[in-house]
Amino acid sequence: MGPPQAKKSLERALAMGADEAVLLSDVSFAGSDTLATSYTLSMGIRRMGKFDLILLGKQAIDGDTAQVGPGVAEWLNLPQVTYARKIEINGNKIISERSLEDSFEVMETSFPALVTVTKEINEPRYPSLRGLLEAKKKRITVWTSDDLTLDKRRIGLDGSPTQVIRIFTPQPPGRGEILSGEISEIADRLIERLEKRKII
Repeated sequence: MGPPQAKKSLERALAMGADEAVLLSDVSFAGSDTLATSYTLSMGIRRMGKFDLILLGKQAIDGDTAQVGPGVAEWLNLPQVTYARKIEINGNKIISERSLEDSFEVMETSFPALVTVTKEINEPRYPSLRGLLEAKKKRITVWTSDDLTLDKRRIGLDGSPTQVIRIFTPQPPGRGEILSGEISEIADRLIERLEKRKII
């Protein structure tokens, strides 16, 4: 899902070995927050038909919210595993190692399912020259909102309960002050400063 120039990324995916590529692109998708984005993607996936496993990155590089993958799973009523660093298929089960802050946990789910993955999942292959040439021959399908069976009140700005007003780097706080001397003197000066700032 993205603007027309997102075709470049899909061409690279085709060159790396993907069989097909579909771009969801429409001005009505502009301004989508994570809720509207996950809804739109889920409607695109529904249109594609039957599936066993949906793989997504753990988060986008712009908002870093990690909400779209779980949102898609909810819209599609699927079991989900997030932050997977390893996946194995055993019969009709998906066994995933899920990254935690200082450890990992093993999770098991059945098909169909959605899994968001970390960059440790694999080392992407480089597109071969043949792959690049083949990708140029493949057509990237573009679907607009009219191609999807969706509620137009749930997409774009209208379907987004959250909106970014501005993005900025916060100013660093002022330098701290170190009080030195006898403990009784330090305590008196500290109380005086706290009272001056109306903290106490």
